[in-house]
Amino acid sequence: MKQRWRPAAGFAAARRAPAAPALVVLAVFAAAGIAVLDDYGVSYDEPLERGRAVMAARYLLGDGDLLADHFNRYYGISFGAPLLVVEHLLGLTDDSRAVYLLRHLLTHLFFLAGGFFCWLLAHRLFGDRR
Repeated sequence: MKQRWRPAAGFAAARRAPAAPALVVLAVFAAAGIAVLDDYGVSYDEPLERGRAVMAARYLLGDGDLLADHFNRYYGISFGAPLLVVEHLLGLTDDSRAVYLLRHLLTHLFFLAGGFFCWLLAHRLFGDRR
């Protein structure tokens, strides 16, 4: 028997994930992460990661040599550069506590978004919310 193609809207409606439980779990984890945000310090690699983003931003703006530091040239900036842009937009100064608290918050929210989209993908692939 030949299978008929279903319209995309009908397929999406038939496979729609029940988002309410997932959003509740997401909100609980977001609240827990925000509640303990001040309890953690700066890890060893955070200034290094931020330094890589600053070095790459200076290079992209024509004000630096990307290859000057041979260790850092092998690491990407796809996550650090947007965080640096947010810092600049909020007017945060270098090496302040607010910079690292903001980076912790945005990293946590990015993790939660990734977990949520992973859950959506698993639900779409397997059709079960477990």
